[in-house]
This record gives sequence, structure tokens and C-alpha cells, in this order.
Amino acid sequence: MSKYTKTRIMNAFLYLLNEKSMDCLTVKDIIETAEVNRNTFYYHFEDIYDLLHQVFKTKFEEFCSQTEKCDTFYEEYIRSADFFMKNKKAMSHIYYSKDRELLPKYMEKFTLVFVERFVRHAAENYEISEEGIKYLTTFYSYTIVGNTMHWIQEGMPQYREKYLYLVSKSFEDSIDDLIQSYLKNRS
Repeated sequence: MSKYTKTRIMNAFLYLLNEKSMDCLTVKDIIETAEVNRNTFYYHFEDIYDLLHQVFKTKFEEFCSQTEKCDTFYEEYIRSADFFMKNKKAMSHIYYSKDRELLPKYMEKFTLVFVERFVRHAAENYEISEEGIKYLTTFYSYTIVGNTMHWIQEGMPQYREKYLYLVSKSFEDSIDDLIQSYLKNRS
């Protein structure tokens, strides 16, 4: 029952966050929507910001635990971006809140997980160190996170959704060249 209640509070929070600004949300709003009492809320969460962190942590754990990995970079990118795409208003509200640094932090976590898998796959034909894998993974991940943060700052316009496809194609078209460049210039 406790896990169900915690999930209900988190879902109520996400629902409300898609409706109004993070700075306008109150614990009272959340407990009324979740139909729990204040003590129940504080049993599970320290405050609204702890709740926000727990939502992202839970979504990240769900993403990592899904066993069906996608075959293409694009499909995996879509899978990793799914939560952000389904909660555009919430992401915008978080972006303009005092806890905005949470967005790039968790975007980085999501992105590093899936990008590393594709970097490792591309690097199978090369003798590349773990340091090289890490460099290539962070290179692509930070590019994705930076561009996504810019997209959120713009208000997440629809035209940018093609960005997911373009980034995927850019990765596929450039990964071999970047590996070779790294191997050539690593010293």
C-alpha cells in the first residue's frame, strides 16, 4: 500500500506540474489531488523538491530497468526522451523553477546510459580504451543535453522534435570519424 500511495502522490504532482508552475504548487494542491493527508505526504517526501527528485529518480530507474533495448540510436533516443516529451509543460515549469539544474542532471543520466551502449557498439571494430569510450560518450551526451536545454528554453516548439531524428543521423554518420580522430589524436 505504501508504494501505491507514493506513486499516487508522484502522479498527482506530475499532473499538477503539467497544469501550473512549480513555484505555484503547494503540498495542499498535491495531497488534495492525490487524496492523501499531509502526514502521508511527509512520510514519503521531505518537501516538493524532494518529490521532484524522486519523480526523476524513479523515471530513470524505470528507463534503465527496461530490458527491451531499441535497435537503432533513433529509437533509443525516442525511448529516453519519452518522459520529457509527454510532460513538456512540466519540463518548462521545472526549467523556470529554482530547481532547474535537476533537468540537465537527469537528462545527462538518461543520455549517458543509452549513448554509451551505441558508442561501445561502434567501437567494437577498434582498439579503444575505456577513457576513449567515456570521452566519446560524454561528447555526444553533452551535445544532446545542451541542445535539449535550449529547446526547453525556446518553449519546446514542435519543429524541434525533428531534432531527435537529426541528432540520431548525425551520430550514425559521425561516430566512426570521431573514433578515428580520437585514436589519432589521443596522446
